[in-house]
Amino acid sequence: MPINMFDTAIDSDNLGDHFIMDAVWEAVRPLFPEEEFIRTPTHRRATLAELREGRKAPLSFVGGTNILKSHMLVRGNWRITPLDYFNWRDVVLVGVGWQQYGRSGPDAATRLFFRRVLSKKWLHSVRDMHTFEHLRPHVPNVLYTACPTMWMLDDAHCRSIPVRKAQDVVFAVTYYRPAPEEDRKVFEMLKRHYRTVYVWPQQEEDLPYLDEIGVSGYVPIAPDVATYDRLLASEDVDFVGARLHGGIRALQHRRRALIIPVDNRATEISVSTALPVASRSEPEVIERWITQPGPMNLTLPVEAIERWKGQFRHLAAAPFAAAASF
Repeated sequence: MPINMFDTAIDSDNLGDHFIMDAVWEAVRPLFPEEEFIRTPTHRRATLAELREGRKAPLSFVGGTNILKSHMLVRGNWRITPLDYFNWRDVVLVGVGWQQYGRSGPDAATRLFFRRVLSKKWLHSVRDMHTFEHLRPHVPNVLYTACPTMWMLDDAHCRSIPVRKAQDVVFAVTYYRPAPEEDRKVFEMLKRHYRTVYVWPQQEEDLPYLDEIGVSGYVPIAPDVATYDRLLASEDVDFVGARLHGGIRALQHRRRALIIPVDNRATEISVSTALPVASRSEPEVIERWITQPGPMNLTLPVEAIERWKGQFRHLAAAPFAAAASF
């Protein structure tokens, strides 16, 4: 039977979504090795043809990213319409996050979407406790699993990350969260401590932003996932920057990484996993991380990750026959 994947990399202008989907596919495909997958976009509204095709699947997954919020119908990262309420059932979340902070709970339309669309049989996976606490009152069958991009970062992997400063560094900014003076100071600090400063433009507007704030003397990386991977694999680099998944990609390649949070995502993930973060308003913390390297130690909810995966492993023998218990 086909399985539908809500693919958050389709039509995305943020290459971080491709990093996330790489991890989601790596987690989900082995659970259904014989099944065909259908891909449905989230960054734009699904066409009628895509809705008809996707609804053939008895099971759907939502691939990571900051896709939940209290007002799902208003400028959300999952572009839903009332048609989605009637087309989708048994949708399972895979390491998703809650968009931004906010005191208000989900509105009536969002609560209805959760009830009608999200699976009541299968356990959902969310990437931080902030999301867990927002979602669980409405969707009790949910586990905190951290982000799928981090599932490979086990103890053995972390021990293989060098405990020393690299010769060069990858810097990254987030153009839509500007802080010109602070971003310039971080860049100048990196120039003092590293031989070469590369810049990873995770979105097209990142490099123009650096030009606008007067930053120069860096080596741009082509905005291409394969190019970034080759650099991480071949060059002696650290990562310091305001792109969460650009930094996690560096960790996957066994490179030291320090994330500079610009919204709630890295901050909340760090609270639960000890992912290294430092505010751009605290340059002394960033400099201490550069000059005083320490071992990489992450705290991952291994049992919850295995529980989430394990609920699907018996389906090869009896596809979609049993519901998870929770």
